[in-house]
This record gives sequence, C-alpha cells and structure tokens, in this order.
Amino acid sequence: MDWDDIQREFDRVNEMSCKPVGLQKYKVGHIFDENMSVKWNREKLEEENKKYNDEVARLNTEKNKGFCRANDLVYQKIREEVGHGLSEHAAAVIFNYAYESKHAYGFYAVRQELESLIELVSEILKEKKQIRRNK
Repeated sequence: MDWDDIQREFDRVNEMSCKPVGLQKYKVGHIFDENMSVKWNREKLEEENKKYNDEVARLNTEKNKGFCRANDLVYQKIREEVGHGLSEHAAAVIFNYAYESKHAYGFYAVRQELESLIELVSEILKEKKQIRRNK
C-alpha cells in the first residue's frame, strides 16, 4: 500500500457521516399521535430518541475504528520506510508529531511532513548503526 492509498483511506473515513439516515431526534413534548395518551407519546419519544442516540454511537464507533485502521496503515508504512527495526510506538510518535503540526492544512501536508521526518529518522538510525559497527 502506498501513501496515496493511505490518503484515500483517511479521506474515506473522514467522509463517514455520524448522522443517522432515516432517524431523527425529537424535542421534548413532540406529539406522535394526538389520539394516544400523553404517557404513550412520552414513551414513544424516549424510544425514538434512544434509537437515534444508539445509531449515533454506532456510527461514531465505526468511524473511530476506521481511523484506528488508517493509523495502523500509516504506522506500518512509516516502519517500512524508516527500516532499522523501528517500533510501532516510534512510528506513532513520528506520525503524531507530523499530524499535530500539519493536520490543519490537510492530510497532504501531513504526508509532506512525514516524508521529511522519515528521511531524518532514517538518517539518524543509519548513522547510529554505523557508529555501533565502528566501535
């Protein structure tokens, strides 16, 4: 998987809506059926709002899982490009740094920052490895 594929995955997840389709949240006092009791309408309101809230929670969970999967792809790609046995934690640190400094400008800016950081970390680890060999 290349960076374009990863960016498409982030874009896909980012576009996931957390607003339920076919459901709505009703205001207190909403009347569903004038011919039914106040108690029935109140219970119906609670039931419908619970369905709505449950679906919002489910959609948020799905979106969060999608971001976790996308992050895992990023960590894997960083580890692959840096090499030198870079840990997943270190890859996450690199990504989080790039994300925090550039996410306001979009994922493409984060990617550019990542490329610079990957190059920097790779060079540092390469030099560290050579120093160990020369000892």
